[in-house]
Amino acid sequence: MSRALLVLFLSVAAAGSATAAGPRRAGADSARVAALLAALDRTDPVICDLIGDQLGNFWMGDNAGGLGRFSDAPAGLQGAKDSLAGRITDPRALQLLIATLGSNNACVRRVAAKLLGRSAVSTDVLRGLLDNPSPLIRESAAYAAGEGERRELVAALARRLADSDAGPTAMAAWALGEIHDPASAQALQTASVWALGQFEDASYAKDVVPLLRDADPVMRATAAEALGQMKSPRVGSALVGALTDRTDAVRRAAVRALADLHERSAVAPLEGLLVNDADADVRRACAHALGDLSEARSLDPLAKALGDPDVEVQRAAADAIGDLDHVTKAPAALARATTSQDLELRRSATKALAHIGDQATVQALAERLGDADKEVRLAAVEGLGEMKVATAIPGLTRALNDRDPEVRRAAAEALGKTDN
Repeated sequence: MSRALLVLFLSVAAAGSATAAGPRRAGADSARVAALLAALDRTDPVICDLIGDQLGNFWMGDNAGGLGRFSDAPAGLQGAKDSLAGRITDPRALQLLIATLGSNNACVRRVAAKLLGRSAVSTDVLRGLLDNPSPLIRESAAYAAGEGERRELVAALARRLADSDAGPTAMAAWALGEIHDPASAQALQTASVWALGQFEDASYAKDVVPLLRDADPVMRATAAEALGQMKSPRVGSALVGALTDRTDAVRRAAVRALADLHERSAVAPLEGLLVNDADADVRRACAHALGDLSEARSLDPLAKALGDPDVEVQRAAADAIGDLDHVTKAPAALARATTSQDLELRRSATKALAHIGDQATVQALAERLGDADKEVRLAAVEGLGEMKVATAIPGLTRALNDRDPEVRRAAAEALGKTDN
């Protein structure tokens, strides 16, 4: 056997032996990871993206004979490359990857997430990152979960399909597809409906309306939300029907969608839900929706809601009353709410009372000039000024000595508008 053939035979045998035993390289340490991320951050974005695509997509190179490589290639180069394809276990490297998930460089962030997903990072850590306040980190964590095909995170990813930010939602859908878990099929269908809503295209409404009757309540709620975003004028009656859904979340989504659509036919059903629904969140959503629709006829049910057992419903009702059009007489419940121990309710009620401008409430507003809260006093002063009546003068005169300069200026302006 010639010398050249002998070298070739020995080289292939060595490579085959390494392959049979599986990859032997350890994952990259923190220094190697830091060097990679720093280099990618400095390089051209196209080059960075190309490297990100290929990272991990090659066999480890235990080629003992160095066949196919230039003789002057730096020693140890293949080992360094192989370490980046290995499973990273170095705790400091893991911390560095996690810290990079919020990077402003999208390519570097993607590479860090890819390495993290294939690393020894725990499922609990990734689950926590999926709930991080930063949408960039939530998106990166979803990418890591997909890269690592972390089946244990299917439920957490499914929750991210309802994320308030589009980035994490879309990435969670991609990750669920990468994991290939049949249990996530329904979640992916729901994500598709959500995505249709993001297009805000009314032509898709006909495909989504039937889903308001789907067996899955999450799908029904998502369909209602999507229809509200599509702004189709032909879905009002279907959404009004969803107000009687047995699931609270579906009713809430339908209420918000009808408000987004400014669906006038929904006013009466919303008023009924505001007073009678068992779920406080639904009642609160109804109050907000009625405020958006601004119909004067909603004053009575909103006034009743000021006595709701849930203070957040009371606040929403007071805000909504302040948004109603053509209301000239303030309900007694609103005047009483201006004396509430709850600051937010007191502020909202005082502003609503000032907005209505009912001269019968001059005394109620004048009493608020001594309130401990500046916003309440300011709203009272402005309301009294807009009434332009002599009975407001004593209160406004006292307000000229208010401890806050903004209230004093407002009182002076209000007196200038008031008839002597």
